[in-house]
Amino acid sequence: MARTMIHENNLAKHFWTEAVNTACYVQNRIYIRSILEKTTYELFKGRRPNISYFYQFGCTCYILNNNLYLKKFDAKAQREIFLGYSKRSKTYIVYNSETLCVEESMHVKSLEVKLQSKMKVLQRYRFLKILQNLIR
Repeated sequence: MARTMIHENNLAKHFWTEAVNTACYVQNRIYIRSILEKTTYELFKGRRPNISYFYQFGCTCYILNNNLYLKKFDAKAQREIFLGYSKRSKTYIVYNSETLCVEESMHVKSLEVKLQSKMKVLQRYRFLKILQNLIR
């Protein structure tokens, strides 16, 4: 799974540790045990996992630029690449291609989530149009 995640997004091979950690993190919250019909997280914690905060590995995301001395025309967000989830806290691990550093940040917004929600709206709209044409 980790190899596929790296090759799908054309990332460098030295991100293999983040890919493996993200793959394990996702597998523990998604895969269902066929006998018990529960995820491993559900077996361990006793409740269903919340997966609404998941992002696609390697997607472009933006983090809030929280420098103390921002000038008037400085950017409020930095473009980064999403690499995974932190083990120690509720933060995301991102790669800054300008500074070539891997950072942790809580203030992450992804364009893919917005695109997915827009696609769902378009699909609903098309479905309604098809239904209206069938009714006529």
